[in-house]
Amino acid sequence: MVKDEVLQALEACRGARLSGGKLAEKLGVSRAAIWKAVESLRTDGLQIDAAPGGYCLDSSDDSLTEPGIAALLHTKCLGHKLLVMRQTDSTNTALKQDYADQPEGFTLLAQTQTAGRGRLGRSFYSPPGGGLYMSVLLRPQLPLAQFNLLTLAAAVAVCRAINACCGLSPTIKWVNDILLDGKKLCGILTEAAVEGETGAIHYAIVGIGVNLRLDHTSLPDALRPVAGALADFTSQVPRRAALAAAILEQLERTYACLSAGQTAPILDAYRAHLCYIDQPIRVLSPSGAYEAICRGINDQGNLLIERPDGTRDVLQSGEISTRPVC
Repeated sequence: MVKDEVLQALEACRGARLSGGKLAEKLGVSRAAIWKAVESLRTDGLQIDAAPGGYCLDSSDDSLTEPGIAALLHTKCLGHKLLVMRQTDSTNTALKQDYADQPEGFTLLAQTQTAGRGRLGRSFYSPPGGGLYMSVLLRPQLPLAQFNLLTLAAAVAVCRAINACCGLSPTIKWVNDILLDGKKLCGILTEAAVEGETGAIHYAIVGIGVNLRLDHTSLPDALRPVAGALADFTSQVPRRAALAAAILEQLERTYACLSAGQTAPILDAYRAHLCYIDQPIRVLSPSGAYEAICRGINDQGNLLIERPDGTRDVLQSGEISTRPVC
């Protein structure tokens, strides 16, 4: 579509002017078609200025569109097929129900989620325009015993993308929360469909929700002490399209390592970001809560803890959760 091609061209040189004539010549269409496409993009809410010198997509425009992301993407597979929805209950749920037959790398994004999901059945607050809510379809050739490493790979990718986009250095709370100064910026939910007869992973979905801006007064009471957003820590909040592209690029790299059996670099990077090392934590399990010392993770991505009596345990993510002891 001419509209998508125009947006890609404007996105590629965001902040600079593009002559309508040159744009028409490049795309092989009339100037009237260019004007019509720009008007349609404006109707969609994009901030495009028109002047005698040409068209300019405002550098502060935070629109989230398929061509806008595609213009910023440098991957071999992930995100090559994109869909941005205005609203859905959960991008993971929608992908699983309606798009599981798509090729590997298919990415579903939403402007808002009405029932965003986190680990252990928790909800993920997803206000319109406040965050980036995305799910990526993968078809990993991994034994089921290594599936949890996909969450670790995604967590490392998100940390790297945030650092690349705005210079912040977040940490990871085992197993899937991205924190900064103890506030949760991002949650990751990985899910898999497993073939019953073989036990092989048919497909995996990596769901990622990142808070860019939050109105803390509108947060549910339970989230106010723990929720954070990039805008709380920097004035250089990345555009959602730019952060989506960066996450897809970094995820493709960590996923490639995992697929090649190169787990050591992922584990090393995860350990470097892991918070609460050698600090007291509270372990919440179905059998009860208790305090322990966090001693890191093993090569399977499981949490190593030390109990008050000096005995050490290995925790699998399952139904286990941890919190710092305040």
